[in-house]
Amino acid sequence: MVAPEISVIMPVKNAGKYLHQCLDSIISQSFTNWELIAVDDGSTDNTIDILGDFEDRDLRIKVLNNRGDGIIDALHLAFENSSGAYITRMDADDIMPLNKLEKLYHHLANRRKVVITGRVRYFSDKKVSEGYRRYEDWLNEIIVENTFSENMYRECVVASPNWMVHRSCFEQDISMDSLVYPEDYDMVFQWIKHGYSIESTNHTTHLWREHEERTSRNSDHYQQPAFFRLKTTRFIENFSDQIQGVQLIGKGQKGKLIAAVLRDHQVDFEWFDLQPTKGLKSVLDLEKRLSILSNWPVDVKTQRDITSFLRNKNLKFGEDLWLF
Repeated sequence: MVAPEISVIMPVKNAGKYLHQCLDSIISQSFTNWELIAVDDGSTDNTIDILGDFEDRDLRIKVLNNRGDGIIDALHLAFENSSGAYITRMDADDIMPLNKLEKLYHHLANRRKVVITGRVRYFSDKKVSEGYRRYEDWLNEIIVENTFSENMYRECVVASPNWMVHRSCFEQDISMDSLVYPEDYDMVFQWIKHGYSIESTNHTTHLWREHEERTSRNSDHYQQPAFFRLKTTRFIENFSDQIQGVQLIGKGQKGKLIAAVLRDHQVDFEWFDLQPTKGLKSVLDLEKRLSILSNWPVDVKTQRDITSFLRNKNLKFGEDLWLF
């Protein structure tokens, strides 16, 4: 049997409410030379029955039971059982636009050290929340401006189910079971560490469903402390030669999360704020050296004022100043 060109790996848990629509969108893809490796992670609803029905109907679908626990183990098992030259991930409650696989595949064009992503669009049975809508706008703005590297510590710059890469990535550079939660964000750090460039097509290649049962809403793996623990740890690793004496700007909740991780890693740092208190210095005393800005206002005018102030301090985003 000839191996498929694309393997879609998909962890699934209690997705019965949305699974038909998800699987229909995969089966309907304009690019047809694919396989789907779906790994059930201990579902207690009708997920496994739905997966079994689709597996019986379409030989391109293979269903496995997770031998471990959680998304990382499910992804690892799915990849181990895949055979496609290219790997992409899907989430069981989302929808693929008709030409998703085609657009990502043709943009990748047989390049080995490239990750391809595309635009995203949130949808919901109810109104999409303002926070998710801002994240959607931010991700799509990064695609237009090609500023993946500059924003890597702010948020996850690649939507978890919206990428494609050559399978050699997971054979030679990154082992799925070496990832830590939140695994989608850690994947980005691993890609950059191993010299992969992140590129994008300007098409919308993923429809992201917002609903109250989303894992990202309900698991501690995807809450703010986990994200700050991961990105601060990766920041320390990536700037190990400059990290001692790093300047931390901002005393809010995010600043406190960053400070806790810096202390855990025994990093000496100086803490600055607009309104200094005991133990915190004034931002007027900032110097030109490695710095972390722990918060970013929504208001555009305030953003400009902060940028101008920091520029006058000879601190430049993406060089010695990084937004968290």
